[in-house]
Amino acid sequence: MEKEPQKRKFLFNVDIMIEEDTNGRALEKLLQLLNSSSVEDYQVKQGIELGKKIEVALKQAILKDKGTSSAPDAAKQPKEASRTESPGKPQGKAHDSGAQAAKDDPHRVIWEQLQQLKESNKLIRLTVVKGKGVKLSIPCRILSTDPSVGNVTVYHVDEKKVYLFKINEIDDFTAD
Repeated sequence: MEKEPQKRKFLFNVDIMIEEDTNGRALEKLLQLLNSSSVEDYQVKQGIELGKKIEVALKQAILKDKGTSSAPDAAKQPKEASRTESPGKPQGKAHDSGAQAAKDDPHRVIWEQLQQLKESNKLIRLTVVKGKGVKLSIPCRILSTDPSVGNVTVYHVDEKKVYLFKINEIDDFTAD
């Protein structure tokens, strides 16, 4: 009676280059390759270049709210004057007006919500309306958002696939 060799697990560190037109599509192709039955688990540590524009925009917004942006001095003077005229009021008025502007722009609020869900890695249910009125309900995690082109990249947790949607295809999203 011959004893069957016991299977062991092995860990490899590799660099993989995939040629595609965007980083999101290359990531989608990589995840499709890695979601085979022989790959038990994986972790993408580098190479995801998505969300860089959002980081830059958020840093610029923070600098703008603090009044340290590279705007001309004439644009800075009204803010400084309003701070000196009312010393009894809190100094956070510039930040409040920025928050009010975010409330006034519903698109910015949606992008901020999607970015927060991405950062918290929360499982959400995305309702997407595709062509001819076909509705999809997808349990997923947000991988990246790109407001400049209107794209949202999500990872479908059931199918283990990456999908790229235009923001106008998204009908609703709820945190599960």
